[in-house]
Amino acid sequence: MSVRELRSQEAQHDSGAILRSHGKEAVQFELDGKVMTLGVERGVGGDVFYLPVVLRWDDGSPVEDPTAALLRPVIEEINAFWGSGSEFREVRPE
Repeated sequence: MSVRELRSQEAQHDSGAILRSHGKEAVQFELDGKVMTLGVERGVGGDVFYLPVVLRWDDGSPVEDPTAALLRPVIEEINAFWGSGSEFREVRPE
């Protein structure tokens, strides 16, 4: 695992992806200048990340398969770097 802290509540994975807190109930996953905001429920010892069934960047463009494959492992590694576990739940649009 290669993760480095950029600033408080923001870290970069060796893939280039950045994960940062975005308010109390969200995180932002950033890669190559594109950002995806995800819901998160913080817990003692672990966090639950809510991933849409169809992944899209905040600008509405689709997430490419190689990036989608990185999402969970990167979040897990950065969250472990911060001393917390990760759980994922898929959410369907309303």
